[in-house]
Amino acid sequence: MKKLLYITNIPAPYRQKRYNLMQEIFPKNGIEFDVLYMAEIEPDRNWIIPSESFRYNYLIFKGIHPEIGNFHAHFNPGLLLRLMKKDYDIAIVGGMASPSHWLAPFFIPEKVIKVMSVESNLFSTVRKKGFGAKIKELLLNKMDAYQVTGTPQMDYINFFLKKSSKKKFIKLPNLIDEEVFRDAVSSLRKNQKQLRNSFGVNENTQMWVLPARLIPLKGIIPFLNLLKDVKNYQLFIIGDGELKNEIIDIITKDNLPVTLTGFIQQDEIVNYYAAADMFILPSLRDASPLSAIEACASSLPLLVSSRIGNLADVLDGLKNGWHYDPINEIEKGRTIVKRISQMSREELKVMGNKSLDRYNEIFDGRKCIESYVKELNALTK
Repeated sequence: MKKLLYITNIPAPYRQKRYNLMQEIFPKNGIEFDVLYMAEIEPDRNWIIPSESFRYNYLIFKGIHPEIGNFHAHFNPGLLLRLMKKDYDIAIVGGMASPSHWLAPFFIPEKVIKVMSVESNLFSTVRKKGFGAKIKELLLNKMDAYQVTGTPQMDYINFFLKKSSKKKFIKLPNLIDEEVFRDAVSSLRKNQKQLRNSFGVNENTQMWVLPARLIPLKGIIPFLNLLKDVKNYQLFIIGDGELKNEIIDIITKDNLPVTLTGFIQQDEIVNYYAAADMFILPSLRDASPLSAIEACASSLPLLVSSRIGNLADVLDGLKNGWHYDPINEIEKGRTIVKRISQMSREELKVMGNKSLDRYNEIFDGRKCIESYVKELNALTK
């Protein structure tokens, strides 16, 4: 039995599904694994994760966790000492976002296969030159292989390390809990009329959902500026953050049919998805947003930024939605929004069914993990 260590920052609801599936599938394929966390939570996360959802082996290490601006750093001496043991065969380092991530490759024994998990894309990256780029090149060069969510992540790696094409790339899309966002939403939608009534949305009005933190990078304010003179919609922005008061001012000034729900947990978000006709995500930068995958699983058509890192995975051409660049294609965005508002809810439903087809093709959790474990085993041969 091979041993794998997965090093990442904090537990998250979407990671539970991935790791629990790995725990179910990996041992049957000759791999056991532990997840090594750097912290229990970060300040801008409000998730509640039930203890019974941890059906895999994990450790949360003590450490130093300074906040530097919007950057949540983790330094975990105990985790680094754990990596020095020679009792495992594969190490997956989940990104390059913190000192423990940066140092991990230097503490992993030479004979252990080192894999860097990358979700970033060039749109979501600020530092493409100078010292930051050199650090990325150094860390990527220490790896034997790369785990990516799609082609934009491969482009990102090749940008910072030209010779990376000679190494192995493993694809693992971000996974969600499909029992929640596919199956439960489908069940809730049987009572869609009652749900919509509870949100104050009538049968003739489109209901749009935009789940995102209220921060500049999510592009919410530029999107609201597209909605002047648009009719036949009611938008629910699901999230909280620093721009809340500014967004409220815009909604009030322009008299927009927009509701801020604040932060809500996953078990309540599904009610909004089940009631909705349309999913919106106008991010200025977004590495690989899970919410777009959740929308596909929830049978919703998508209007998304072309700057999200999983664009090619969540959109199947124009069959299940639209995209535009919120920085360089403002008029295109305005045109798309007006076109959507003039469609019937039945037309949007047909497109939403195409989103579900896309989800089942690209993101089915069991299929993805079964393919993933085969690629990991191939690394050790």
